[in-house]
Amino acid sequence: MRPHTRPEGPARSRHRREDPLPLRPISPPRPTDSPSSDSLSTGSLATAARSSDSLGVVRSRHRLEKAPSGHRPLIWLAGSAAAASLCFGLFVPLSSQASPGVATAASAPLAASRPVPASVVAAVPVVAGSPVIYSAVSAGDGGSAGPVTGGTVVSVTGSGLAGVSGVSFGGNAGTVLSATDTTVTISTPASTDYGTGSVAVSLVDSTGAIVPVASTPADAANAAAAAATAAAASKASSVASLSQAITPLVDAAAPSTSTATPTPAPSGAASALASTGAAADTAPAVAVAAGVSPLTFQYVPDPRITAQIGYVRAHWNSYNSAVYGAIGGNDCVNFTSQSLIARGWTMDAEWSYSAAGAGYSSAWSSSTAFAAYLSAHPERATPLTAGESSRVKVGDIVQFDWDRSGDKDHTGIVTRVVKDASGTHLYYAGHTEDSLDKSVEESLANTGGTVSYWSVA
Repeated sequence: MRPHTRPEGPARSRHRREDPLPLRPISPPRPTDSPSSDSLSTGSLATAARSSDSLGVVRSRHRLEKAPSGHRPLIWLAGSAAAASLCFGLFVPLSSQASPGVATAASAPLAASRPVPASVVAAVPVVAGSPVIYSAVSAGDGGSAGPVTGGTVVSVTGSGLAGVSGVSFGGNAGTVLSATDTTVTISTPASTDYGTGSVAVSLVDSTGAIVPVASTPADAANAAAAAATAAAASKASSVASLSQAITPLVDAAAPSTSTATPTPAPSGAASALASTGAAADTAPAVAVAAGVSPLTFQYVPDPRITAQIGYVRAHWNSYNSAVYGAIGGNDCVNFTSQSLIARGWTMDAEWSYSAAGAGYSSAWSSSTAFAAYLSAHPERATPLTAGESSRVKVGDIVQFDWDRSGDKDHTGIVTRVVKDASGTHLYYAGHTEDSLDKSVEESLANTGGTVSYWSVA
């Protein structure tokens, strides 16, 4: 009887663990079988198994494949054509310069190279349609001035201006009448408290960004190109950072991109941006070109109001009866109507005076009828309540109801507007009880009546 001996197993390596996945025996093919791409002979399988450690083969239940030369396998999934395609896609090249068949020393690996993303090296595009202004604010007479009451039609020219959506004159919103690619037409607002002087003008696009100013179209193009370069550089930096995060490699240099530095904006542009509350890093890349003055508009006294108040001051106690006659004991509306003629109004069928004909119409001579006439003609004046006194301006109309009956008992012309910490204080002039710069508050205190106003266009 033979002594029981342990079957001799496969030779074990003292330095390498065997692949934990055992090979499943494959039956020899039948004589009638023909080799196919999805099967291996027993002899080929055994040969592959013996050489797997030296060739870097990853074993599978179904297929043995050799790792491509010159690559380090990160993840190897074999067993189907789809898995094989996936694992080839996950190989990272050790050297883009290595030639086939040339061994690479394990102790001195070459630095890995990274393809430069196409979006990084692409040419910097020119930003088309970036809004830029290259003219001053221009009124119809070629100047940059208009009356404190507003309504002056002005324009600015430039490029890419079709998207302009708003405009500010010293903090007061103007009205954009039209905007084309080259021209923006604007109606000015009244100045703050109808004061005179120069104010800053700024236009904004649909995003609320201030439209920059340049001296010429060439300056505008240069500023737009600089902004495009800066934007492209910022995008390239973001792409490089994202690529580095996706495939971090040792000693792999990030792609470099040269950038152009835009011309720094003068302090005036910085102040304009600060007024919008925009942070420095969100400021438009295109700013006011060096040496270019910011947009301004000059508010001047309204010539119509100047003429009206000039007439009032000349005739508040010196009646112009040679031209308009006088209505004894009730001349206040007659005097107010005269001042409006001086302002530029023209008579019509409802509001008129004729020395040789019918004399005074009701609207010309009666406070209540005059109020009804103004209500029917909003193109000439709009009503304001006592609580809207802050909107009243010099040249507007004030009316009193002394007995609170609903009828208008007295009419005058506003000659002064004073605003202080305590509120708005109005003063007026009138006939019958001839007065100039008389306090509205004083008249109400003396009579206990009510007051209302008409804002004259």
